[in-house]
Amino acid sequence: MSKTIKGWDVIPKMNDPRLKLFTVPGTKRKLRLRRDVGGYLIAFTAEYHRVIAPIDEGTFDDWSWTAPRTGRASSKISDHCGGVAIDLNATKEGSQSKSNVWWKKHPVKALRMKRLLRQYNLLEWGGNYKNFYDPMHFVIKTPNVALVKKEMKRLGITSTGRIRGK
Repeated sequence: MSKTIKGWDVIPKMNDPRLKLFTVPGTKRKLRLRRDVGGYLIAFTAEYHRVIAPIDEGTFDDWSWTAPRTGRASSKISDHCGGVAIDLNATKEGSQSKSNVWWKKHPVKALRMKRLLRQYNLLEWGGNYKNFYDPMHFVIKTPNVALVKKEMKRLGITSTGRIRGK
């Protein structure tokens, strides 16, 4: 079985039972993610929507699972193919270029992002990448489902991505 960059199993088809279409709390946006750990990404996305930037305005530019592509330039398979990566506000603050200064122009939001990433410590942010700046990209960095579920329990995240008490 093929693996993604972070070591997750590749999910080849949209109707695979390992995938689920989640609704992001507080929005009408839906993201297709791994059923067992998708709630972690959905809870993060809801918090991002609330404290960083709304995801449900304008163009639908929030992406999640995608089928593996053939003929890729890279031999590595995206973590999106495992249902454990999301891109948020890709056409707004997510430009994949070092000339992207969105985060520098929004220091309060940048500080909120740092806090949010400390809370969601199993996420890796493409805005911290050195070789390929990708600030729209977030991925669960470990293929350890039990660890992700433990973190969900610690944070009070339900399997649907709701945070208890919020």
